[in-house]
Amino acid sequence: MKARGEDLLRKMFDNPPPKPGIPDETKLPRIPSARIPCTPEVLQDHLNSYVQMLLDEGADEAKIVRAQDIPQDPRVILKCFHPKCPAYGRSGSCPPHIQGDFQKAKEYLNAYEWTLVYRVNLPKERLAYFTGPSHFEALRSKAYYHASGSILRYVYGMGDVIERAAFYDGHYFAVNCHFGPCLHEYCEEFRDCQEIKVGRCRFPYKAKPSVEQFFSIDFLKLAAQLGWEYHMLGPCAFLQDFPEEYQPYFIGLILVA
Repeated sequence: MKARGEDLLRKMFDNPPPKPGIPDETKLPRIPSARIPCTPEVLQDHLNSYVQMLLDEGADEAKIVRAQDIPQDPRVILKCFHPKCPAYGRSGSCPPHIQGDFQKAKEYLNAYEWTLVYRVNLPKERLAYFTGPSHFEALRSKAYYHASGSILRYVYGMGDVIERAAFYDGHYFAVNCHFGPCLHEYCEEFRDCQEIKVGRCRFPYKAKPSVEQFFSIDFLKLAAQLGWEYHMLGPCAFLQDFPEEYQPYFIGLILVA
């Protein structure tokens, strides 16, 4: 049991960043392409299968949620600017390189009917990376930079698997929403954003636009709607002050159809 736990920690916090360029065609999966459009019954079958796929990929819980029930708030856009996120001005998917528009964000989300929301529990032995006074020290360390990129790749990578499956099932507008800067997630080995420097992204097939700027989703309100307890993390939130039974987690969202 201990070995399996250590293996999971490596997958979550010590996975290698991708290599830039076009994906290796010899490693691409073979996926049958479905007829477009599908019936409502087939769509529901697809959604149910995606829930199971997320659980198989490592999600601890996954739910089908109507897009109209996803909460949005214009203040989500504001929070990227004040206080400024550490990735502000450093990532091609983040402000000021990308500027949000709340009216457009509502239009984008209103075009969808179904979404998938999933959570990935965060092991408590790694919580010090993200909360408490040790968070400041972690921010300055190479270990934190790698761990934060690894957990983003682990959590949102499983959503990318679903986005790909949905695309070939005929849901060609499916979008897996990545939370956090693509700079940490993909450009860990470079520490700078090539799109900002020369206008060309190193990972055009992987990098996603800021979910905060493009969709303005209030993830904490969404978690509350789903009955998922959440406590704020940050340098002033000490580990010993969290309820003993509290399980921290990351949340993911996929716009399907």
